[in-house]
Amino acid sequence: MGTFLELTLWHEEPEKAQRIIRDAVQEVHRLEEMLSNYDPESVLSNFNAEAGTGPKRVPAELFDLLKTARALSEKTDGVFDVTVGSLMDLWSEAAEANQLPSKKQLNELLATVGYRNLVLHGAEEAEIKRRGMKIDLGGIGKGFAVDRVVERLRAQQMTSALINFGGSSMAAIGAPPGERGWRVAVQGADGRLRGALYLRDTALSTSGSMGRWWSIKGKRYGHLINPLSGYPVTEKRVATAVTRSATQAEALTKPLVLLGKKALPTVEKFSNAAAVVISETGAASFSREFRVIASWKDISQP
Repeated sequence: MGTFLELTLWHEEPEKAQRIIRDAVQEVHRLEEMLSNYDPESVLSNFNAEAGTGPKRVPAELFDLLKTARALSEKTDGVFDVTVGSLMDLWSEAAEANQLPSKKQLNELLATVGYRNLVLHGAEEAEIKRRGMKIDLGGIGKGFAVDRVVERLRAQQMTSALINFGGSSMAAIGAPPGERGWRVAVQGADGRLRGALYLRDTALSTSGSMGRWWSIKGKRYGHLINPLSGYPVTEKRVATAVTRSATQAEALTKPLVLLGKKALPTVEKFSNAAAVVISETGAASFSREFRVIASWKDISQP
């Protein structure tokens, strides 16, 4: 998925731990081949190519992820939405041409965006209602893979492990021996350390508005697009969400990055979820339970 996967395990049998790690890595590779937006032969690419042609049977993993994504879209009032694929393509092409999209182009493609046009049927059948509509799982796929690895490690009776996918999606099983949790540092929008938190049987996702960006006529546009307006984020900020699920945590960082602290009430709709948003000025805004759920400790003040 274009980044690194790091697994840290505490186990009495090193050879068994190595087998467990190899199995987890193979599972992530299998999921990548299925969910990739970049592979024209992936299951997701084929599903997108058949948009507007009726229900299609999809693998159980893709069906489960689409079901989760749709539910998260509803609960975030559509600010998180995996149907932004056509807009992602538009802004990528605009950056290559160094020319902003026209209002007409944006309006035409906005008509293809909307999670309500992703319909899930029984027996693992899914349907994209509109032609030209495109699913993009880049904002949730790593979290889903992390959760799958957690399932596999727990099935192997692992009691102490940290899964770190790209530094942006993590999940902890238990804690290192003698520790209260897995200590994770959080950076601000300027790259400076701002705080540390402890993960124990929970997951984390961090997203920055300018972690990846497009440049058009000298202005930077972040790779996160607001599915309601069609425009990428331009403000510089970093968001971290902590929940029981890496999939959910990754999805929740998207409204936080797009809307800043205005999205904190959205996070508070979810049980056992908390978040912090750090602006370009260094100001940190916390959800009500963040310091408790994440065992937050300030390292420095802006």
